[in-house]
Amino acid sequence: MVWLTQSQIAELFGTQRPAITKHLSNIFRSKELSKLSVSSKMEHTASDGKTYKTWYYNLDAIISIGYRVNSTQATQFRIWATNVLKKHLVDGYTLNNKMLKQIQTKDRELQKSVSLIGNVAKVEGVSQEVRGIAQVISEYTRALDILDDFDHERLSVPKGSKRSIYELTYEKARKIIETMKKKFKDSNLVGQEKDKSFKSSLQTIYQTFGKKDLYPTIQDKAAHLLYFIAKSTAL
Repeated sequence: MVWLTQSQIAELFGTQRPAITKHLSNIFRSKELSKLSVSSKMEHTASDGKTYKTWYYNLDAIISIGYRVNSTQATQFRIWATNVLKKHLVDGYTLNNKMLKQIQTKDRELQKSVSLIGNVAKVEGVSQEVRGIAQVISEYTRALDILDDFDHERLSVPKGSKRSIYELTYEKARKIIETMKKKFKDSNLVGQEKDKSFKSSLQTIYQTFGKKDLYPTIQDKAAHLLYFIAKSTAL
């Protein structure tokens, strides 16, 4: 864990201590971070050989300050931080199966990280790229929570009509997807199937047992189709 004094943070970002004091005051006043959770008063030996009690601040506070300071070094920090976030998304580190398996045991740590990322996106001067990345991470985390609730049957069964007449075939679904792709300017990432799991998911929601639908309502079918797609994409 990294802990720095205000003077050390000022040196890190190439600015003066009063600027760090001002930014910390704004961070605590806006309740972006709690002072008690990100700072601690510890003994520090000064250059005169005497020991003083000094406030130290952890990585959460340092990151938040880094997105506020107006200096060359702080700009380089923001560029680095943005690249790290992009790498997590592009390379799939944020969306990999390992996180899905660990989410129950590390839920608090994940929620804390997502909350911090969300706070960063609210800071004035943050680029649209950073805001967009932060929003994707926040929304994806909420989706993970919903999937976990679905897995453990904590979600209520969707209400709807007893029977569904309309059948969504693979061909019809592909036409809908192609129409949606136009909204994303024909992005190479939208609507790409990694295997035949999507077609299989569509067939699964129309399965029957004893001549009765396993998923009787339209809402039930839609909920399970979304679940099957999300699970097959994440695995």
